[in-house]
Order: sequence, then C-alpha cells, then structure tokens
Amino acid sequence: MNIEREETGALTATLKLTLIPEDYAPGVEKALKEQRRNASWPGFRPGQVPMAIVKKRVGKAVLVNEVERLVGDRLNGYLRDNGIRVLGQPLPSTSGPETNNWDDPGELNFRYDMGLAPSFEVDLDPKLGVEMAVVNVTDELVDREVTDMQRRFGRLSTVDRSEDRDLLLGDLIELDAAGAVVPGGLMNRTTISLEFLKDEAARALLTGRAPGEEVDVAASAISDGHDDLARMFNTDHERVHHLAGQVRFRIAEIKHMDPLPLGPELFDRVYGQGAVADEQTFRARVKEGLEAMFHRDAERLFKRAVMKRLHEQVDIGLPDTFLKRWIVETSEKPVTAEDVEQGYAGYAEGLRQQLLEDRVVEKYGLEAKGEELDAFAKRYVADQFGQYGMPAPEGEELQRMAGQLLGSREQIKRMRDSIVDRKLTVHFRTLLQPKERRVSYEEFVTLARTL
Repeated sequence: MNIEREETGALTATLKLTLIPEDYAPGVEKALKEQRRNASWPGFRPGQVPMAIVKKRVGKAVLVNEVERLVGDRLNGYLRDNGIRVLGQPLPSTSGPETNNWDDPGELNFRYDMGLAPSFEVDLDPKLGVEMAVVNVTDELVDREVTDMQRRFGRLSTVDRSEDRDLLLGDLIELDAAGAVVPGGLMNRTTISLEFLKDEAARALLTGRAPGEEVDVAASAISDGHDDLARMFNTDHERVHHLAGQVRFRIAEIKHMDPLPLGPELFDRVYGQGAVADEQTFRARVKEGLEAMFHRDAERLFKRAVMKRLHEQVDIGLPDTFLKRWIVETSEKPVTAEDVEQGYAGYAEGLRQQLLEDRVVEKYGLEAKGEELDAFAKRYVADQFGQYGMPAPEGEELQRMAGQLLGSREQIKRMRDSIVDRKLTVHFRTLLQPKERRVSYEEFVTLARTL
C-alpha cells in the first residue's frame, strides 16, 4: 500500500491511499477459504461448496471487509509511525472522490481528510504572577459550620405545620393549562426541602401548611431544571419538557429537623467517642478542618487560574471547518450544520483547554504511569471497604480486585484524570511558588465563579 500526504490548509491535510491486488488478495483468499470451510448451503455438503459459487455469493462483501480492515490498519499505523496528531478522526474525502470497481478490482484508491492538532509551546514561569487565594477562616465561618453540624447530626421529627426549613413529603401531580388534574398524567410521591428552594415565593407558599393540604405551584419554582423535575416525577427528561405551567403538591407528611445541642453528644457524633472533651477543643477542630478543606479548594482554584493565564498567553488555532463536519458525521444523534454552529464556540473552547492541559502534561512529564494507576486502584478498593467498616483485602485478592477496575476503560480514564490533576496542582505550586493571598469566603466564591 502506498500513502501520500497532501497539505490542504494550515491545520488540515489529505491522505491518499493506493492498494494493489498484492495488498488485499491474500486476505481475501484466506477469508473466502474460511467461508467455504464453514458454508452449509442447500444442495451441498458442509465444506464442499465450489469456490466459484462462494465467490459469486459473498466475494464482494469479503473484498470490501478486507479492504476496509487494511485501510484502517495502515491509516492508523501511518499516523502513529509519523507522529501525526489528529483531532477527531480522518474522514473520507468529499473532494475528488476516487472511483473503484468492486466487481473487477485492480488498483483501489482512497482519500481521507484530516484535522491536525495545533503545535504550540507553554512555559511555566513564576512571572505568570498567579497568586493563590486562601480563605481566611473567621469565627463567623466556624460558627456557621458548627450550626450546620448541629442540623446535620440532628433528629427528624414529624410536625403538624411546616416551617421554612422543613422537609415536605407528598404527591406531585401533573396539571393541564386550566389547572385541572391531567387524567392518566404524571403523579409521584416525592420530597421538597423548603430550606433549599431557590424561589422565595414558592417557599412562602409551602410554609405554614398542614398534611392533607394541596398547593398549586409553578413547576420551575420547585425544581432545578427539567432533569431535576423528571427525577421528582420519576420519569424522563422528554416527558416533563412540556410542563411550563403549574403542578399540584399534595402534602402527606412534614419533617422538622431538631438541631443537636452543642455538647458531648455532638462532639462524639462528629469526631468519635471521647475524641473532644469541651467546646473550645471542638471549635478548634472545626476550624482546623475548615482550613484543610479550603486549602484543598485553594489549590484546585490555583490550578484553574494558572491554566486560564496560560490560555490567555497562547494562541491555539483549530481546523474549525473540518471539526464542524466531523461533529455532524460522527454524532450519535443526528445533528444539522446549524445545530453544530450554535454550540461550536463552547466545544472549541473546551477543546483548546484540553489541548493546553495535554501539552503541559507532555512537556513536564506528568502523565500517569502504570504503577501509579495500580496503586490508585488498590487505594480505591481499600477505601470502598473502609466506608462499610470492613477490613480491606490484601495481597493477591487486593491485586485481583484492582485488576478488575483496571480492566475498564472508563475507570482507567477516571483514575488517570485524578492522578494527572493532582500532579498538575503539585507541579504548579512547586514550580511557580505562588504568593498566598488571604480572602474572605465570599470573595473566594466569587473568584471561583469567574475562573
């Protein structure tokens, strides 16, 4: 097989592939013999069908399959051997189509268009000037966390009248545009937490209610989008997509959370029996935990800030026309060129960020190694057992369970991404030695939303 490369743009190229009979004939003959050996056709004994008949019936299909296999193998081998990084995957060319005679094949010609990954450099230099924002853990934050712990470890009680932080259990019922119950419509037993309702009017409407009462409320006011509403109705997204009006909530039960008093019982529930003796020590432990949590958050935010600064300094071009075509032709669900155009800006931005991270990982040798993946899998298995208070397996059994995880592409990707993310964070801190800047919790939240 002969392969020639033709440059068609700054980040596009076309590969011309030529096959001669000597390339595909051996594979075709082997496949035909296998077909004849396994053929069990009317009028012939198994394995005794004349080759001429086998070729007439399945010869073209066997030829096409063998050529497709050869083209795929050679194409991937060419890209690998020549270090060519493509975006998406090569697509059959739309320009200058080759005409191949599958009934009387001789020389076969194919053309594939490629979108090429851009080449660019990144440089991690302290002059980037990215600071690490760290939350200043104040007494107010500690008080807020203590109050949350009191509620988190509190006791649920059944009450006769709802308050604005209670949990309502009841039936959610579909209504029509006129406010009547839809015959055979959606209905499901669900819960509504008034504490977390974003719509103040809906919270007020459901406050002060008693079991047995019915309240008509906007579907959008008690849910966080169609996916959340679908979960409340125990159905799928499409089924609730038309629900733009009101729904009815019939209250069956009201649960009130009674906070646990600040004292030994709370101390033991949070940190274990006898670990904390008094309130002063408890608050100190709470503050220590908050500082550790916010420090981890600060490192993650710092990593995002560095990547954003690098992104601002590097021009990452993309083969936009090719990528839009690739999305249309390879999407699992049919999409139009107009659909792609509307969402392409977000897709392209995400791709640039991924290419940038990949380049940093490659340049500084931060890719996850095999032994790191193995160790991660073992820790994951041990942690899973630990969550249920069970001793973790050891030796061959631990390795076997870790191996099961490593046999899943999805799990490997998840583990790889976690390892690389941590390596990036540590590498950025070590190399850039950022100056820490103390900020309030509110400032930190605002900063996180802008990165």
